Amino acid sequence: MKLSAMKIDPALSEQGDWVENIPDLPGIRIKARGTNNSDYRALEAKLVREIPRAERIEGVSPKEQDRIAGQLLLQTVVLDVEGLEDDDDNKPLAYTRELGAKLLLDPEFRMFQAGAAYAGSIVAQRRKADEKLDTKN
Repeated sequence: MKLSAMKIDPALSEQGDWVENIPDLPGIRIKARGTNNSDYRALEAKLVREIPRAERIEGVSPKEQDRIAGQLLLQTVVLDVEGLEDDDDNKPLAYTRELGAKLLLDPEFRMFQAGAAYAGSIVAQRRKADEKLDTKN
């Protein structure tokens, strides 16, 4: 495998990009920053440090892992969402911070949380456009 085939685009991880065809979320598009962007790493370290040492010495509990993952997605990964509809009249819903908190922190929305994590991981792995093709065009 060529080394160039392993390169990713770190700018996309920081700025974000749209992801479509998210498993189990038909019709939903998520604009996400890549997981492990600089804000993600800083917030993750802060949230883990806030857990008392005695409670994390043998590993962070699943409850704390879920809380941290939700906060990371809410605060550092998901930028926008398209394709959400109101339950009552099927009108499109605008993605807001408040709606994001509900979708990313409420255990009943694990399917959306998994989709958001998927979108972040896809953006984190996106590669730069082929420079040879760019030069030809």
